[in-house]
Amino acid sequence: MNKPDFSELVEAHGRELHAYLWRLLGDEAEAQDCLQDAFVRALRAYGKIHDTRFLRAWLYKIATNTARSRQVQGARRAARETEWLEPLAAPGGVEAAVTQRHQLAQLRRAVRSLPARQQAALMLRKYQELDYAEVAAALGCSQAAARANVYQALKKLRQWFKENEHD
Repeated sequence: MNKPDFSELVEAHGRELHAYLWRLLGDEAEAQDCLQDAFVRALRAYGKIHDTRFLRAWLYKIATNTARSRQVQGARRAARETEWLEPLAAPGGVEAAVTQRHQLAQLRRAVRSLPARQQAALMLRKYQELDYAEVAAALGCSQAAARANVYQALKKLRQWFKENEHD
């Protein structure tokens, strides 16, 4: 397989990486900044890549590590909610929109309560729909460890919701 031009990688994976980072960081602007930083890091390292089979997973790994670095540095993680207006036009009106917003907020809190590795594994597998080989490559672990992280994340989320069902 020939190595694609870096701009082709950006074009092919930029949107999905942005969506992943937005979910992971909870802030669109922060996700955009993080994505740019991740692409700069990836471009610097791109010349050293010889195995092109896992380029997508490699980009996810860089994006995940960049996001972790930003979080450790105390990057602001406040969520900017703009999509909350959309449910207002949906059937059920304002009450349904308020309920949906509450449920989404609970889900975000629950996911953010997970350890960083489980959070990343869950996002990559369930939201970005990467297979376990790609999740493993992105996180720098075995497929078994990737599966275990997703399993543990789901288990902890079920427990979190059981404990917080009346909130």
